[in-house]
Amino acid sequence: MDQSKGKSDRGFVADIDEVRYASKSTGELIDLLKSQVANERTVAARILATRIEALTVEFLLAALKIEQKLYPKIEICSSLAKLGVLSVPGLVQQLGTIGKNQHSTVSIEPFKKKSYPLPRDIAARTLIRIGVVALPALCEVLYGNEISKISEAIDAIGFICYKEPHQKYLKPLLICYNRYNSSDLIRWKILRAMSAFPASLPFLEEQLLTELNPAIIQEIKRSIAIAQDIV
Repeated sequence: MDQSKGKSDRGFVADIDEVRYASKSTGELIDLLKSQVANERTVAARILATRIEALTVEFLLAALKIEQKLYPKIEICSSLAKLGVLSVPGLVQQLGTIGKNQHSTVSIEPFKKKSYPLPRDIAARTLIRIGVVALPALCEVLYGNEISKISEAIDAIGFICYKEPHQKYLKPLLICYNRYNSSDLIRWKILRAMSAFPASLPFLEEQLLTELNPAIIQEIKRSIAIAQDIV
């Protein structure tokens, strides 16, 4: 298959190709998000980033939940990220619900890079691109009861705080840890997130003495090493 044809089939649109759609109304662009042609869905999502309306976010999120092609999906996420704080409530509601790539168990394979691992969840990844303004809403998730959302919120909080330190968000993670310390997955994710918080070092060292799961033990050691570098 010709490479350009393959990209086009997956919805790739060059910047110049969107010019003839720029004059369309928000309603017309929203309709194009449902087009049978992947390229049209891509260009609609791209232009909708300039339409700063709550309605835009609602339809972009609806499209994201069903989109199968690569480039429209990338463009939808990019537009949601550009819309910033408007997108946060809707994205938080979608944590853990789109796709099936999220961690459901503790990963035995260690993450060997020095960087913070990018979350698998598409809503969490988009919230990360929005950044610090998403942290209050993400922390509210930790006080809820939906494990699938909590699991992905932890990843997003850890990643954002690793890139831009905000030590006050350690407390919600500690509260969540105490609530769900019987869950290996939640315990593992929170101990990983604590690599972003130097103040967590005493807690991490304490957990290292009592943890029994080998995969979690290796994650604690990694978090300690990274947090020590931040100090």
